[in-house]
Amino acid sequence: MKRWQASEFGAPDTVLEKAEVPLPEPGPDEARVRVLAASVALPDLMMVQGRYPLVPSAPVSPGQEIVGIVDKPGPGYPFAVGTRIMGNSRADIAIGGLAEYTLSPALGAMPAPAELTDAQAAGFPGSYYVAHIGLAHRATLRKGETLLVLGGSGRTGSAAIQLGKALGATVIATARNEAKAGFCRLQGADHVIDLSEHDLAETVLELSGGHGADVIYDTVGGETYEQATQAVSRGGRVLLVGFASGQWGQPDPQHVVFNDYSVSGALALFRSDTERDLTREALSAFLRDGSITPPVTETYAFDDVPAAIASRSGSAVGQAVVTVTGGTVPHL
Repeated sequence: MKRWQASEFGAPDTVLEKAEVPLPEPGPDEARVRVLAASVALPDLMMVQGRYPLVPSAPVSPGQEIVGIVDKPGPGYPFAVGTRIMGNSRADIAIGGLAEYTLSPALGAMPAPAELTDAQAAGFPGSYYVAHIGLAHRATLRKGETLLVLGGSGRTGSAAIQLGKALGATVIATARNEAKAGFCRLQGADHVIDLSEHDLAETVLELSGGHGADVIYDTVGGETYEQATQAVSRGGRVLLVGFASGQWGQPDPQHVVFNDYSVSGALALFRSDTERDLTREALSAFLRDGSITPPVTETYAFDDVPAAIASRSGSAVGQAVVTVTGGTVPHL
């Protein structure tokens, strides 16, 4: 079987190679999966470059999220041979999803909804499940509240915009140029703040009539996090989701206490069984009624993996997908 991998860190077009490797054998609570499509996101680029903390050393095999067909379940894996599942690969041990076959742990795996194409399903858990767990369960976003999405043009940010609207919130998103701002508007954002032209905190306060953001969904971190928390409402909730800036948001305990807001993480892997079931039911209903539609903005062939990963730089918007075997891809 073929798998994209790199023996050292560096630029994707320099270090990645398509290698012939043995079929991986599943251990307990995981399965070998024939990959149909794999999501390509900023963490994959950071992984190859050596900037991703969960993969501290080479070799590296990117492609964290996949949709595929269960080929060989290991002991304790809950889904039968032939099931189309979406979930994670074992990119953490250099058995990534940009391959003809990969290993996928039971934790986080689930049958792919019939409403989703392979391309849409490839990154669905890491965007929409994360967003729903964060917004509905961690932050308890309520109808009529104001949601601020930092990095609204990314795949996780755009999912939060769509879900925020589906949950009845007024959504403010941030972007750094007009193309990204336009993409945020297409996802349903009520207001978009171009950070290259406007002050973040000042504009949020102005748009919210001085109230501030009830919930902040932070996929960016760094300085943007600091600016956003200057405009959080009393009783507000801040969700740490990602670090596209290269640094997680750094909560200041004194600022949190004196301004009366809370900060929590949002990762779908840590959901309870009840949260898992409620999120699955809610997302299925939103898919059926058209409240959410995962946007696949770029698709790449399996031979074009280095270009796909390199594309996840600062100019990227939405979801990029590599198609591996078979499957359907929407024409956007």
